[in-house]
Amino acid sequence: MLTITHPELLGGLLKFPGGLFPIRIPGESALRLIIKCPKEWILAAKLNRGFRIYVAPLTAQGLNSCGMVSAFFDDADEPLTLWTALFDDEFTAELRELFSSDELIVHMFDEHNRELLGYSATNKDAARFGVGMGEMAFAPFSVELARDIHDKLPEWFGLRTSQDDDEAYTISFGEPLFPDDMYIQDVRPSANAYHGAKSPMHTMLEREDAGHFNELDIVHALQRIFQNDDIYLNPMRDDDGKEFVDVLVITPNTVFLVQAKDSPNTEKVLQRSLGRKMSTVVGHLKKAVDQMRGSISYARSCVPLKISTGDKDHQIDLGDRDLVGLIIVKELFNSEYSVYSPPVLGLFNETAVPCFVLDYPELHSYTVHLADEAAFISALNQVFSVGIERGEFPRLRFGLPPSA
Repeated sequence: MLTITHPELLGGLLKFPGGLFPIRIPGESALRLIIKCPKEWILAAKLNRGFRIYVAPLTAQGLNSCGMVSAFFDDADEPLTLWTALFDDEFTAELRELFSSDELIVHMFDEHNRELLGYSATNKDAARFGVGMGEMAFAPFSVELARDIHDKLPEWFGLRTSQDDDEAYTISFGEPLFPDDMYIQDVRPSANAYHGAKSPMHTMLEREDAGHFNELDIVHALQRIFQNDDIYLNPMRDDDGKEFVDVLVITPNTVFLVQAKDSPNTEKVLQRSLGRKMSTVVGHLKKAVDQMRGSISYARSCVPLKISTGDKDHQIDLGDRDLVGLIIVKELFNSEYSVYSPPVLGLFNETAVPCFVLDYPELHSYTVHLADEAAFISALNQVFSVGIERGEFPRLRFGLPPSA
């Protein structure tokens, strides 16, 4: 595990939001590949014993350009994907070197920099990859070009042909570098100082108990922006002993009520049909909206707010803090926002509390790219303003300027 053998090399990974991350180990001639991505992508790679690479020639900003799609097949037609813009730069040269080799080593990390899989791997079409990349046009980097490539890659992939599938490069996993069923604990005090911590922060790749691990991941993400003393995991109501919210964040200015919905991370769930996954999201969202309605009611009626975490009671005067509702689900599909938005906006119309629905990868992006509570609130306000105006929430994109 790189985490154990070369922790000093992983500093750059900590703030890397996700994707392909070539790395060179001192004393080794060949590059290794780190892939930082959500657990579903990692499980798909494990089950398929690898993943596929598509190199897409594009015209972006009027220039001959190129992008790369890394596909992790949970669905034959619409797999989980990572989008990579390619330029005339060192990063692209390193990717070309990596995938032009018959043999490579792949390490897979989740969004919290926890190393869950590692494999020796092969690319049987390495020579073809090297030749193909040599024929591609790579423009100099610019933010505008990167934005345009990222806009065009999903369209290209959605319209890909059977020939494109045939010409993709299969990265096949061989022997694992370490056991692929790791249970990882983080015993650092800084990771476990939030209210309601029952055991050290922990994770594993395959999860039957979806809610428990998902709530820990949400806490872990929120710790990037908020202080541990502001975060409460599974606070219980004082009046009936039932759960108030999944996660509560109380800052000097704002109360964030977080309701979370996830599904087990297992082979059975991952391989469900796309239609089944879409319907599951809608069902989870409906339940979360109902729960959020109850949470808002309790926050307003119980003055001061009385909750407990573990064996500790809390009595908090919320004063004139703003209430904000956050519903976090496993995944949202871009084509379905006209379905997701009305019930959440309807909850605002009922309660006058701004409420939002994000999928977990979005929450990760918000907390990686936004430095503090003020930036977090500002981003939510942008989303809310557009949602009210159009009746449908937008997705924010970080690291690149907004589309026109």
